[in-house]
Amino acid sequence: MALITVAELITITNFSLSGDYDESYLESKINTISAHVEAYCLGTLFSPQEIADERNRSYVQGRTGDLTIRLRYAPLISVDSIKYRVGSTDTALTIDTADLDLVNARVYLTWYGPLWRVKEKWITVTTYTAGHTTIPDLVKEATALLVREAIDAEDQANSGSGGGTLVSYRIGNYEERYSTAAAETGNLGLGTQRSLLAGQYLKKYRRIGVK
Repeated sequence: MALITVAELITITNFSLSGDYDESYLESKINTISAHVEAYCLGTLFSPQEIADERNRSYVQGRTGDLTIRLRYAPLISVDSIKYRVGSTDTALTIDTADLDLVNARVYLTWYGPLWRVKEKWITVTTYTAGHTTIPDLVKEATALLVREAIDAEDQANSGSGGGTLVSYRIGNYEERYSTAAAETGNLGLGTQRSLLAGQYLKKYRRIGVK
């Protein structure tokens, strides 16, 4: 999904929309970068989705007997059901909204020590809804910076006549490089400042958001 609109790209980056850039071109760039930002923010959903019967990482706290369940996707909106499964038999667990850590997608259930006594292997299975209802500002700003950098890098590469400086941008493990004849301009790593700033925004988002 597109994490920003063309209008937001123009506003955030002061981009000047000219005849060289029609909306379909900008939307294509936005879609490409958005996909890589989503991959970088693995485990975060940027639109609400229902997740059915997800097998979860869970454990019983040794001293208190509390059960902690780590859900795969965040942020958490609601939990419809939690069951623990032994073989083919499911047993429903009682949940309360006070048990939910919405930001970090955790469920904390008080005193499920009896699960210690289950000799067979057991798992928890959860049906829930997760995802952002609106895209966070930090994610929008990072996406816009990377889109602008991709456009500028491509423009600089196209203005050259082969050879020369490599310009690039990177998000997570994804990188694009362009060859350009503009070595004398000192533009090695065109947009590096934007790329670094975008990375800082996404790291900050991940620190204050999903853990």
